[in-house]
Amino acid sequence: MSDKESKFDKTMIITEKVNLNDRPTNHEPYLIQISGRETGQMYNLSGRTVKLGRDPTCQILLDDPHVSRLHAEIFIRNSDIVLRDAGSTNGVFVNGKKITEQTLADGDKILIGTRLYFKFCFQDAVDQNYQQNLFRAANIDGLTQLYNKKYFVDVLSKEFSFSRRTKQPLSLMMIDIDFFKKINDTYGHMAGDLMLKSVGQYLQKHLRLENIACRYGGEEFAIILRNVGQELAGSIAERLRQAVEAERVLYKGKELKVTVSVGIATFDNACFETIEDLIQAADQCLYQAKEGGRNRVVLKQAA
Repeated sequence: MSDKESKFDKTMIITEKVNLNDRPTNHEPYLIQISGRETGQMYNLSGRTVKLGRDPTCQILLDDPHVSRLHAEIFIRNSDIVLRDAGSTNGVFVNGKKITEQTLADGDKILIGTRLYFKFCFQDAVDQNYQQNLFRAANIDGLTQLYNKKYFVDVLSKEFSFSRRTKQPLSLMMIDIDFFKKINDTYGHMAGDLMLKSVGQYLQKHLRLENIACRYGGEEFAIILRNVGQELAGSIAERLRQAVEAERVLYKGKELKVTVSVGIATFDNACFETIEDLIQAADQCLYQAKEGGRNRVVLKQAA
């Protein structure tokens, strides 16, 4: 290897610490999530202390069982941006090295726990908007603002594998708006769109953070319930059904009543081989709910 090549290689592996005072004035520090459920999501770190963990008081809330309630924090010290392990169980790693406390450099890769990776970087408003738009375009349904089917399949695959490995239950809820075609035919597609948006809002309002609500397609929604057995899933579904039934959608001065039918299947004790089997079972229960008179919940019965 020549001296010139050697110098080039050494240059390539240098990682420079970036002081806040050294950055361009229009750039701010961000964490970009590059693995896990919220891949592509960006978190602004400018001018504040940010806590990461499962506790609802954390500014960056990470719903992952391998993350501690208060896992880590990022703060500013003498114009440096510092990452500190807050006494977590599974550790904090920067560029593959376990750390207790470290000043972050532009481009650092951070591992929180065992599987949530982030990239630390400085970006301007244009970069930030572009990144967020990419995330939303890839994962969010434009009408309901719920996660889309692609995101649903990705998350369900990961949760299914996790449940199989840890022997924890996983419930899937499939939801369909009753008589949706009649609403479209009677009042038009704008009324139908308003109905879809309203139901999406109801689902978000009445679900906990760790329960993932998605628009599956058309007037059908799906909810992934991690570590939730059949009995609890049935209670959650019934609460949702009642909440939707109690609401009214106001369209051009008219109150439109909305109800939903719900089918539930639970992965427990390896009763399903694939996520397709789980989805099909929940869909069959949804069909039974609609055939049985609609506005009801049907659970997959154990074989």
